[in-house]
Amino acid sequence: MSSPASTDRPTEGPELLVDVPPGFVGLPLRGSAEDNAAAIAGLASDLAPHAGDQAAELPRHLTWLAQLLAEGSVRLYGRFAVSDTSLAELALAVVPLRAEDDTGPAAVRRNRHAAVEELRRHYLERHPGADARIVPLGLGPAMVAVTAGEYRLPPQATRTGQATVLPQLRAEFQLPVPAGTHLIVLVVTGRDEETWQAVLTAAMRVANSIRLEPGTE
Repeated sequence: MSSPASTDRPTEGPELLVDVPPGFVGLPLRGSAEDNAAAIAGLASDLAPHAGDQAAELPRHLTWLAQLLAEGSVRLYGRFAVSDTSLAELALAVVPLRAEDDTGPAAVRRNRHAAVEELRRHYLERHPGADARIVPLGLGPAMVAVTAGEYRLPPQATRTGQATVLPQLRAEFQLPVPAGTHLIVLVVTGRDEETWQAVLTAAMRVANSIRLEPGTE
């Protein structure tokens, strides 16, 4: 059973609640330096038994990661297991919608389905090979796009010292909040084709669980 992960007190935008997959280990970013520091310390403590000689460096690395994620308006980031040998990554962001765009607040309030269709069209312009569709979620209509590609690790980032190419399967959900002021973006990625269907199922469950904290809009 999924446990709720609150993304309360963000720097901007509505407050969200989301149910994460079983076994999810992640970093919630709440916009408060004290809360973020506590989350980093807690995650570093959880990961330390598995980090070996690198355990002492975990707080520094996680602090750097948190800063990068916050710059991208990410509220929640982490990983969960989809099999004994396969992990998937999850990132949840909330970004403001520009008033002048055809997917902005006025467009969403006028016709959410039409605004989401525009999101789909814009996505396909940038990623013509994607499988992009409109799906109904608990918070309203959303665009979901699935893409397949590669992720390249440079030699200095691998244990063997050789460049490595890893497959990357990605599902991205774009969900405008009812007021149209912000766009919720959920990205779930995996690297194992054999478990990709399980990753997609988990991603759909997470996306369908997204809701607004009462009274935030």
